[in-house]
Amino acid sequence: MKEIIPRDSKIDFMSMVPVCMVLSALAIIASFYVFMSRGEGSFGTDFSGGHEFLVTFQGDFDSEKIRAGLASQGVQDARVQAFQGAVKEYSIRLLEAADVETVRGKVEGALKGAFGDAATIQKTDFVGPTVGKELRRSALLAVILGLIAILIYIAMRFEFSVGLGSIVALFHDVVIATGIYIASGHLIGMATLAGALTIVGYSVNDTVVVFDRVREERGKRKNADLSAVISEALNFTLSRTIITHVLTLFSAVALYLIGEGDIKDLSLYLVAGILLGAYSTIFVVSPVALYWERYRGRDSVRVNQAPEARKAS
Repeated sequence: MKEIIPRDSKIDFMSMVPVCMVLSALAIIASFYVFMSRGEGSFGTDFSGGHEFLVTFQGDFDSEKIRAGLASQGVQDARVQAFQGAVKEYSIRLLEAADVETVRGKVEGALKGAFGDAATIQKTDFVGPTVGKELRRSALLAVILGLIAILIYIAMRFEFSVGLGSIVALFHDVVIATGIYIASGHLIGMATLAGALTIVGYSVNDTVVVFDRVREERGKRKNADLSAVISEALNFTLSRTIITHVLTLFSAVALYLIGEGDIKDLSLYLVAGILLGAYSTIFVVSPVALYWERYRGRDSVRVNQAPEARKAS
């Protein structure tokens, strides 16, 4: 494979860790702030329940104009989201608990009164509030179980320190990607869950590659400094990391540019997750594993070598 960066390069990634840790902490805090400031408004119909209408508009419209028009006709607190495409489509969400026909009639009347024949309802969806909350709990459970499974797998394959670093990195990636997703005007729904689970599986791939290299080198060099070995492994695999992530990023960006609806939502989450995954392998997993081993007093022992080499020692 053609290398973008030589395998024997000497980039000192560990020296950049303090600054990156501050940046990551600020990004996580900002993501929680965005989520908390919106509260229940962060969740789409899938997870909060309510009615959703896909409406096509003819003419010059935007989300604020549609929201104001609905409010003038007595439909308050409508969530309006635009879909970019050849036609002007908007999602209108209401959290009312009334039956579908009643709410649809109310929305149709409001659209007719505010915009005349310029608005046409294309599709209607309804999720009960109880079902929405149950889906939200199931989604959270799915992500937690995925993280636990990865922790167990990585801890068995390498060491607990690497598994711990992987979990911290995945938490980092999912939280920040979700914060970016919400801040860009999207709502958390099933597409978000699909994106989160995809990123959880995708991001750990880099960790396996890097720490396979670390384990191999620790098996050869009995008393090597762990920090130096990790830096060497990161440099050795850097070209592969860049090529893999850039090619995957091309696909996600293409989907974002040409996709619509849930596909567009999912691709935005994937773009953020792919970029964060490359970052977190270097600046989250590696330092967490290193600091844990130093805390345990094992920085100069063969903590990541193959089981056969441990038995021999």
